[in-house]
This record gives sequence, C-alpha cells and structure tokens, in this order.
Amino acid sequence: MARTRIHLTPAEAEAKGWLCCKDLKARHRLMPGLRTRPAGSVWQGQGAYDVYDPAECVPWRWEPGPAQLRRQSVAKQAQDLIGGDCLTLDTETTGVGHDDEVCEITIIDVTGAPILDTLVKPTRPISDETSAYNGITNAMLASAPSWPEVAEQYAAAVEGRTVVAYNTAFDVRLLRQTHQLHGLTAPVLTTACAMLMYAEWHGEYDRGRDRWRWLKLIDAATDCGVAEDGAHRALADARMTLGLLRYLQRYTNGRRPPRPKVATVLQETLPPVLDSNSAPLPRR
Repeated sequence: MARTRIHLTPAEAEAKGWLCCKDLKARHRLMPGLRTRPAGSVWQGQGAYDVYDPAECVPWRWEPGPAQLRRQSVAKQAQDLIGGDCLTLDTETTGVGHDDEVCEITIIDVTGAPILDTLVKPTRPISDETSAYNGITNAMLASAPSWPEVAEQYAAAVEGRTVVAYNTAFDVRLLRQTHQLHGLTAPVLTTACAMLMYAEWHGEYDRGRDRWRWLKLIDAATDCGVAEDGAHRALADARMTLGLLRYLQRYTNGRRPPRPKVATVLQETLPPVLDSNSAPLPRR
C-alpha cells in the first residue's frame, strides 16, 4: 500500500498561495492570528515548516518575545517597589552558618539616604577569614553597639515597609538568628529579592538547578554600571542593590540596553558613602 504524503512541496504550496510566516510578512505584511491554523506543511529535506492561507491571516504587528516579556515583568516589579517607597537593606555577618550573626547593618530609602547604618558587636569574635572577606575587624567592632541596642531602631525602620535585599533569604535568616541569640523576636518582614529579580532579567538558565542563574552582587552591579568601591560592606552593597532596582525600573519596554562601560548616572544621584563606624542614625 502506498504511503499517504502529508507534506507539500514548495512548488505545491506556492501554487496554492500558501506562505510561511517569513513570506507572509515580506510579501503582504501579514501574520497568523491567534486562531489561525496552518493550511499545510512543506517538507524541506530535514524537517517541515507550516504554511498559511493569507486570507485567514491578520495584519502584521510587532509582539515582544518571551525574554522581553519576562524583562518587562521584572521592570514593572522594580518600578512598583521604588514607587512604593521600599527600603534597601544589607547586612554583613560573622559567617554563613546557623550560629552566625549580624555584625553590620545598613538600611537606606529610595533616595539612598541611610535610615540605619551601623556596625554591631557580635557575641563572639569575628573570624580572620570573614574579616579578610568584608574588611571588618574585631577592633572595629569592640566599641560598636550590641544587637539589643540596635534592634529597636531596626524594628521601627522596617515597620510597614517593603524591604529589598540582594539574596534576601540570607539576610532574613541571619537577622532572625541574631534576634534569637539575644532572646528577641524578629519583626515579620515584607520582602523582595533583587538577586532573583536580576537573575530573571539576566536570563541565563541553570538547567542543573532548574532556575535562573544567580549572579554575585558585584557582577550584577558591574553589568548595570552601578558598581561601587567598598563591596562587601553593608552601605556600599545596599547602594548597589538600590542602583540595580533603579536600573531595572527604567526599562519597562523589556529591551536589554547595551552594557555600560563605566558607572552610569544612576549612582551619581546617590549621596556619598558615609562612615559605617558611626552610631546608628535615627529614622527619618
């Protein structure tokens, strides 16, 4: 029994006037509509492509692709956060374990003004390894306030506000641990994570982990032209996180701009970095 041929040849499709998407646009400025079904398919040696009857198509219009739609969503989220007067938070810690604690905290508003910016004296000395990473020494922490002295200001600052951090889950966990070490109850936070937002914007998929690949803050900030000196100190990292939000909220069309070669004007509007050794600032 002869096999039934299911594909057309290019000549047969042309004779019927059925066209692929490329030719629909080039010849007639048409495109398949949402409910337009292929009129047939054409075999091209290694595979087939669909062809359509122009009479069933609609005028061509530009539509964003999945990547652009994804970036539009991220930009809208950043816009809503800044428009909602969010706070940006960063902490430096004695380590990353489940018995480590906060040794520096900064909270800034959407203008970049510090609401809380202080070192915190931990319950035990900071390790040499951690000190080499963030530049915070035990000598710097010796005269710093303890967490119970800072906790009330922290709670007042975050009350009723959305808090954004880079890797928010880590900061929230270390803040909770620090409260628990002193027998205190950590405030319940409304949060957003700039790291997850930028990972989705950046769009590099990690198939092994089945998620968008996370970037280090300094790498993301460099990509966006908002990197600052003093990385791994709370104030500089909080400012870079705010810089990322400002960068993302500008591109509501979802189109990725050229990578800047130097720091952009986004950071020039932020106030200068202050001395993190100072006492906690009152809430404004």
